[in-house]
Amino acid sequence: MHRRYFVLFLLLFGFWLVIAAEADLEHLLVGVVVAMATVWLWRGLVPNVPISLSARGLLLFGRCLWTLIWSIVDSSISVAKTLLFGKPPVEPVMLTVRPALETNWGRVFLANCITLTPGSVTIDVDPETGVFIVHALNPEIAAGLCSWKIIDEIRALELFGKERTANAPASGRPYRVDSVGALAGDHGPDGS
Repeated sequence: MHRRYFVLFLLLFGFWLVIAAEADLEHLLVGVVVAMATVWLWRGLVPNVPISLSARGLLLFGRCLWTLIWSIVDSSISVAKTLLFGKPPVEPVMLTVRPALETNWGRVFLANCITLTPGSVTIDVDPETGVFIVHALNPEIAAGLCSWKIIDEIRALELFGKERTANAPASGRPYRVDSVGALAGDHGPDGS
């Protein structure tokens, strides 16, 4: 159990080092304090963090991140052309999209990907139906969202999680892909 806390601390501190502007003593101390406080605040969620990583899972996640990075760069260029040269013109569009995602984390991940990509913002996600309401800068961006490759990448991650759950050895407690199910399934009736 303590290994999970330590791994989470290292990941958070590593992320801090990447985004910190400097690596002086003050920044390092703040990073240690923030990482430790975050681990302490998340202590109830740490048992749900899978400790084993597989090459296939990392490959799928890496492909997903690469697709997101490429989409951000491509959309940034497209939005810059629109704003600087007016081609294509700015014609805001509100659209509803229902991607074939089943898990809450998949929907949240897609909503964040849409918002991180310039020219589009996720306005709302209906947790019951999985319908997204998205604002796009112009109809071209809106059309691209409907057939965006990252949806397939996130779906592949969801399917991998289901396979992994189905093939997981029995540990005495259920491990589910959906975060709400994992939180509910990992605690006994008395909350422990």
